[in-house]
Amino acid sequence: MKNLAFLFLLALASCQSSHLQIAFNESSLAQRASGVMIKDLSTGKVLFEKNADQYFMPASNMKLLTFLQANRVLGNQIPSFKYRETKDTLFFWGTGDISNLHPGTKNTALRDFLAASSKVLVYGAPLKPLPIMGSGWAWDDYNDHYSADISDMPLYGNLVSFSAAQRRWNIMPDAFASVAKTGPTLEVRRNRLKNEFTLPELKTEKYGEQQVPFMTSPDMTAFLLSDTLHKSVETMPLAVHPDARIFYAGKMDSLYVPMLHESDNAVAEQLLVMIAAEKGWDPTQVIDNLKKEPGNEFMKDIRWIDGSGLSRYNLIRPKDFIYILELLSKEVAPERLRALLPEANKTGTMRNVQDINPGVRIWAKSGSFGNTYDLSGYYQTKEGKTLAFSVLSNLGNTSVREIKKSVVEFLKAIH
Repeated sequence: MKNLAFLFLLALASCQSSHLQIAFNESSLAQRASGVMIKDLSTGKVLFEKNADQYFMPASNMKLLTFLQANRVLGNQIPSFKYRETKDTLFFWGTGDISNLHPGTKNTALRDFLAASSKVLVYGAPLKPLPIMGSGWAWDDYNDHYSADISDMPLYGNLVSFSAAQRRWNIMPDAFASVAKTGPTLEVRRNRLKNEFTLPELKTEKYGEQQVPFMTSPDMTAFLLSDTLHKSVETMPLAVHPDARIFYAGKMDSLYVPMLHESDNAVAEQLLVMIAAEKGWDPTQVIDNLKKEPGNEFMKDIRWIDGSGLSRYNLIRPKDFIYILELLSKEVAPERLRALLPEANKTGTMRNVQDINPGVRIWAKSGSFGNTYDLSGYYQTKEGKTLAFSVLSNLGNTSVREIKKSVVEFLKAIH
């Protein structure tokens, strides 16, 4: 009887594989560079794979690997900044925490801590400046909110927010109002090489809101803190003192949610800086160092360039994502993992994925840029069985919307 049951399951798996092969061939995925792997997490059986050993540009699916590593290294609390006090001076250093004064998280811990001190405030700038953009990023994205500078001490998300009401501009932080003027433009544009902003003429009551990255530097950090605190903040290149203490503020999940739900690139990049700060590493070497960590042997065949997936130099295989998803399912509590990942037809970047089979639930990370749409995550069948899947589709000479549609249509073939 056991042999019969085994043969039945084998035949069922073979039928599923054949069905998925037909669905793949009939979809437009077969007309592009596409790779797929689907695995039953309870049995370990691979239900279907196509080009699972080939490399693809993962786009924001890369954030799954960033999350895995951050969740392993960082605790539950956000390491907000480091500090050391002497008789008359308060020295402080950045840890990469993007939540400081961020309009979304509203973390005021750094501001409040510095405001409460009567000592001389000295910001210890990195001895080695961080690259403000990742390798392989598109240079002309500099004006877009998703391309904010990488820095050791982000403030306000390293973004200037522009909105308007009653034909008047509201600028936050307001310190940038003095370098903003109206001109012949249809959107807010920053000078590519300096912090000067051109705003469109207001011809209606409301403009909405636009967030534009500002150029960061140690002097800019000190200036913004001085402007916020209404007192002087000095800056000097200064290595983190061995006796410096970490100030913790806020929950790490408050950063993971925007990174995974809304695909916040800045959060992903800053998490790598936070990992480096926690480990005492050079932030420019954090990925290389992570690859040498025990338990990360699987990363030796992955070309991992940045935390967000903005870089087109990233290369990863569907089978690598399946392994990452397996690790996450073991290392993160199921309820928490499902809350952190966006769910189809409900939350985040998956809220508009509505055309799925009745009774099915999908939690997944999407990723896209021109000619690419990728989707990796968990598929719960109507019977309650959980599958890990990764569908990576690159080089489509069509809209991202069309590629996304073909990926979702293919997933509907899973039974």
